[in-house]
Amino acid sequence: MGDFGLFGAWFLLVIVVIGAVLMAVGSVLLASRVVARGARPEHNSILSPFLTVVGLVYGALLGFTVVVGWQQYLSAETNVATEASTLKTMYRQTVAMPQPEQAQVRAQLRRYAAAMQGPEWGRSEFGNIGNEGRAALTAMYRIVGTATPGTTASPINQPFLGQLTDLSTIRSARILDAKPRIPPLLWCALIFGGLVLIMLTSSMRLADNRAHIVLVSAVTVLLALLLYLIFVLDHPYGPMGVTSQPFSEAVLVFDLVDRET
Repeated sequence: MGDFGLFGAWFLLVIVVIGAVLMAVGSVLLASRVVARGARPEHNSILSPFLTVVGLVYGALLGFTVVVGWQQYLSAETNVATEASTLKTMYRQTVAMPQPEQAQVRAQLRRYAAAMQGPEWGRSEFGNIGNEGRAALTAMYRIVGTATPGTTASPINQPFLGQLTDLSTIRSARILDAKPRIPPLLWCALIFGGLVLIMLTSSMRLADNRAHIVLVSAVTVLLALLLYLIFVLDHPYGPMGVTSQPFSEAVLVFDLVDRET
């Protein structure tokens, strides 16, 4: 979703709303021609139980999917904040490292933070990018974990390695959050259920056809917005989702630590 950019995401939302209104108007006009011919006085009372059952089942399915998407979004937001916070802690720990190890590790930490702020953030291939970040992790393991002959390892190295392992774990969780978790079959059920609900609502008969169009349009726009919301939540690193701002703040902390040392 990030491939569209922020403007593209809002433009897509406008298209979704306009398309929903056009669908509602077309559905009501079509139903008025097809259903009105054989409509009986008890027509609405016959459709009401079907509309109630479909509305309850679809509402439960829609609500469950929104909750799942929201949980994924919160997980992604938490992982990004935790990853940036871990970087800050690791950079502060380098104060206790001797030279040239300190300079080498700080360079790799900045390399990692810069990689997380790249233009690839939020794009469709987000889960596959990050070679710079992965390389920075490997370099830090090599610098801190490899003892130089004739020298004594710094006492901070073991705690730093623990933080480095935590960073690798959080990174893996963040990449996992980038993958959509709502399966295509569930998307088909959501779209089909919405169409059935719109069809049943359009098939009801009201005395005022304009009021009927407004009513069905409101229902259709609501369903379209909820489906769009699920799509956005299922792509948490998109232009409307979690940003790389925590990593930018981490770089500011890096600069403050450099001034103090």
